[in-house]
Amino acid sequence: MSSKALESMLGDKKLGIVMGNDPSLGYDRLPFGVPSLDKLTGGGLPKKRMTIIYGPSGVGKTFLASKIVSELQKKKPDARIGWVDTEQTWDKDWQYKCGVNPDTIAVSQPDSGEQAFDVMKFWAGEQFDLIVLDSTAGIVPMALLDNDFSYNPMAWQARFLNQSLPKFIGLLKNNTAFVMINQVRSSIGPVALGNLPGGEGQKFYAHVMLRVTRKEWIKDPPSSEHKVGWLMRAELTKSKVGADHYESATVPFRMEGGIDMIETFIRDALNLKLIVQTGAWYSWRDGEKMQGMNGVKGFFQDNDEEFELLQQAVLDAS
Repeated sequence: MSSKALESMLGDKKLGIVMGNDPSLGYDRLPFGVPSLDKLTGGGLPKKRMTIIYGPSGVGKTFLASKIVSELQKKKPDARIGWVDTEQTWDKDWQYKCGVNPDTIAVSQPDSGEQAFDVMKFWAGEQFDLIVLDSTAGIVPMALLDNDFSYNPMAWQARFLNQSLPKFIGLLKNNTAFVMINQVRSSIGPVALGNLPGGEGQKFYAHVMLRVTRKEWIKDPPSSEHKVGWLMRAELTKSKVGADHYESATVPFRMEGGIDMIETFIRDALNLKLIVQTGAWYSWRDGEKMQGMNGVKGFFQDNDEEFELLQQAVLDAS
């Protein structure tokens, strides 16, 4: 049957049905502004979809969500952004350090899981560009809050999410990107597996899943024990919106300045063979040679034009 015949057959009883090539089924992406992370995710996190950023505590999950917010604010100053803070950890000073303008973000610190989803439902209905839930582990339904502290029914959080997510996911078609942050927990038993609070069901509803871990510490100076950051590894463990499954990207994260963009581009250039390493020496175009990573960083920090050339070369080759 031709598309015109099928469309004619549907007539006035479409019930929301559209043809498979209808523009309303498309979606945009919200980039990180970091080439390796954007390449990993196929251009950034998708709108009209749900993304889970998860991993151990203290590895930079919330920072990555803030990086998405920061880039969105740069590209769209009037963007509608909502942040649900179930952990009571919202810190405007930290958000400023992440490049975020907290003055234009709606923040909710809900009293219960039901209130959290009511707020997110309202924001999605108002066509917010981005909603961040930080985090799933802090979701507590009223049924638990109304009882004493000894009340602890089995799988209460998983049941609540399995009831709530299907009702909420459909609202994302209003062009909202939903980012849910979660931590991994060890299971009870002889094998400590990395489980997500809220059960396995959330993995079914997620369109993108990014696992974030700490690869190694960054020390300054390198021979000292003074830790100033770490190599953050993001692994794509699920994607229903393109990109390659199980690929990963590693970026240098510094606690006082976020992702070190100069070192990020240097590492990308090394992977692309734009900078060639021979032992402790690094070679850049026209035979420019530098010793050690600190020497390479110093060169590009002192030469803005060369760093712009490096950025463009990496972007062209990515």
